[in-house]
Amino acid sequence: MTRKMLLTTIALLACLWPLAATGEVTPEAVMTRVQAQYDKAGGFQARFRQESRLKAAGASDSAVGWMYFKKPSRMRWQYETPPEQKKEIVSDGRLVWMYMPADGLVMVYKIDQVLRSDLVMRFFSGMGQFQKDFTVSWQRPPREGASFIIDLAPKKDQPELKSLTLTINPGTYLVEKLDFSNALGEESRFTFTQVKLEVPSAPNFFTFTPPPGVQVVRETPGS
Repeated sequence: MTRKMLLTTIALLACLWPLAATGEVTPEAVMTRVQAQYDKAGGFQARFRQESRLKAAGASDSAVGWMYFKKPSRMRWQYETPPEQKKEIVSDGRLVWMYMPADGLVMVYKIDQVLRSDLVMRFFSGMGQFQKDFTVSWQRPPREGASFIIDLAPKKDQPELKSLTLTINPGTYLVEKLDFSNALGEESRFTFTQVKLEVPSAPNFFTFTPPPGVQVVRETPGS
């Protein structure tokens, strides 16, 4: 996965909140619940598996780790395996640190630089409106005992986001999978397990101090 795609992924995955049950099963109703739950939820943590593929190059990779998110705009990603994919991505709501131990490198970004897409920025801050930003549809009609699968097509061209699909557990109304692609033909899938609606409360959990000796690259002045 390219660095640009990874930063877009960070922004998109901030939206993964449990969905409240709804009597009328329509994709619009389900996504309205996503929006409402996001607006009021405090945080969550989950085990994730990431699979990425670049069609043009015929290349693919995968990684496994833990993700944590807490409003407003605080997050921590811990990529654990494979060893060559090991990294940490941490945001305190103002800055984002991307630490790659194998390279001895820390990249530092302002959070608004990471969330450079207007659509992503609105959604991340709880201001996005699915009905306004996306055309929402079932990928397949709901079936008893099967997961809901919803396609979201951006109404406005977004190079970082060409298509987005959510797979939702019909019993728990938690997001099981998130698939998306960009204009360059890169495709990513995140599969989530062990989801908990709580996050560590240690005050420094969403901060990052570069280890001694690593190179720190600040992408913008003041970051």
